[in-house]
Amino acid sequence: MPDFWIIGPIAWDLALYVNHFPESGHFVQATESEERPGGTGANVATALSQAGARVHMVGYVGADPAGQRMTKALTAAGVDVDPVQVLDGHTSSVILLIEPNGERTIIGIYPDLLHGITIPAAAVAPGDIVYFAAWHDAFAPAAQAMAAAGAMVTSVPPGTLPAMQYLIGSRNDFATIPKDTTAIVTEGADGVTVHSADGTDHFPAIPTDVVDATGAGDAFAAGLLWAIGGKRPLVDGVQLGLAWATATVQAKSSIPIVESTTMDG
Repeated sequence: MPDFWIIGPIAWDLALYVNHFPESGHFVQATESEERPGGTGANVATALSQAGARVHMVGYVGADPAGQRMTKALTAAGVDVDPVQVLDGHTSSVILLIEPNGERTIIGIYPDLLHGITIPAAAVAPGDIVYFAAWHDAFAPAAQAMAAAGAMVTSVPPGTLPAMQYLIGSRNDFATIPKDTTAIVTEGADGVTVHSADGTDHFPAIPTDVVDATGAGDAFAAGLLWAIGGKRPLVDGVQLGLAWATATVQAKSSIPIVESTTMDG
């Protein structure tokens, strides 16, 4: 299994479970609240580390209590946090409004500083897997350099560069489906569609009761990357990603759930 480099948000979440989404100007009472680790990058990194991979987290935290909590949480999960930078400002933080059907609405609290981080492109080795869990155009030179060094570079949209072997994201993330890159499009309850040079393949979702949809996309990406790292066919990665996402939405958590029965595939 190669090393994984995950570049993306590290966040502290405030989850509020509500009976309905409030209309403009109206009041809603949370039935439950919870502070917990989150952030798309941290979620994917934690899931891969829990599955047994060597994972390097590239992102930032602020010099505040939330940053200290997130650094401890990642370290406890076995993630290498040496590339995590401490920047002036706040650690990313979001409010999650989660409805009874599990759907969540996300509200960011502080400005995103991710575009200002330094990516250690020279540290990657041939065969490593790089995943941009968020994309800024400022990342393009580092992404190209990592690909030139022999790493497999993947990203969420719109990271449409020659370096990208896979684009992984939800239907809403894709303005258009690229023709020169394999695009893996998650569609919630409708499953996943893979667009590649070989055509289009659709994979249905695994039926389940959704408690909290937070982290489902991150769980899918982690399962897919885990299978790719193990040099398994893409179809196996999609199926494993769907299994991890299904386990995740059944729990009240931002961090993906990696079931022991699926860690090895």
